[in-house]
Amino acid sequence: MTTLQIDSNDKKTINQLLDIAKNKFHLDVFVIEDTSNAKVKIETKTKWAEFAEKMDGLFTPDIVKHISTSRKEARDNFIANI
Repeated sequence: MTTLQIDSNDKKTINQLLDIAKNKFHLDVFVIEDTSNAKVKIETKTKWAEFAEKMDGLFTPDIVKHISTSRKEARDNFIANI
């Protein structure tokens, strides 16, 4: 979900934008009137969430295969040394 804020009182232009969004781009549009008094909750991200966002999309299939193989080798070596 993406929030778009339009700072205008021009209802005609706003309705034209809504029509374009709905009819041309087939978007589900919801209008929330005058949120100037609304309190917005800002969520803080943990360090792990920030790390996950940075890492997202960096793994290639080769890297995933290498990690999987390395994990299996580590498990096998651990069991062999028990």
